[in-house]
Amino acid sequence: MKRFSQHWWATRFYAGLADQQLRRIGGRRLLEVGCGVGYLLAMLEDRYETCGLDISPHAIEQCRRFAPRSRCAVADFEQGLPPELALGTFDVVVAKYVLEHLRSPQAALAGMRTLLRPGGVLIFAVPNTASLGARWKGSAWYADPTKDPTHCSLLAPERWRELTRAAGLTIRRETADGFWDVPYVSWLPRLVQSAVFLPPTILACLLARPVLPARWGENIIIFAERPGTD
Repeated sequence: MKRFSQHWWATRFYAGLADQQLRRIGGRRLLEVGCGVGYLLAMLEDRYETCGLDISPHAIEQCRRFAPRSRCAVADFEQGLPPELALGTFDVVVAKYVLEHLRSPQAALAGMRTLLRPGGVLIFAVPNTASLGARWKGSAWYADPTKDPTHCSLLAPERWRELTRAAGLTIRRETADGFWDVPYVSWLPRLVQSAVFLPPTILACLLARPVLPARWGENIIIFAERPGTD
């Protein structure tokens, strides 16, 4: 991953969110579901005990190269939890852009809950079907199934809240990443649109902190906690 590229900034943003939650609750153990080649884990493994799961054997092979201190394993979360993971032991679980690819996201959310220790935090990000981009761009929206057929669970924000609560998690915060999928309208020059829409996203990436409410962004980000007592 090229330093200071768009992907680098986005990864740094989510690594920052995880770091803030780990420090807030005094945690040490982090799991990323859908870790890909391990860029987020690589940003955190010097400070925390990090683990990663991904359905792709190739991705896990690369993850072991980019994040050598992290424990990584091939796993299909829809087929059940990997037996090597101890239940109730992770302080933070991260799942960015994963749940929209699963046919049973509620079961996945319930599984992630069982991996968290009481008081642990799940951070997940999914496409916001109520976003400005989804409404204005239609089938040209970045997450539209015609552009990515693997998006089989594009749900409304309120449905994600329902599934999160049904999985036994308490929602602590909702936020968004920002409007980064320019252009949004055909009649306005792209450069002008970038100047209008991108600053909040740039600020969030620089601070590694979300700055927009949940309804103002291409993706919603939900922070949910496993209750201290079940």
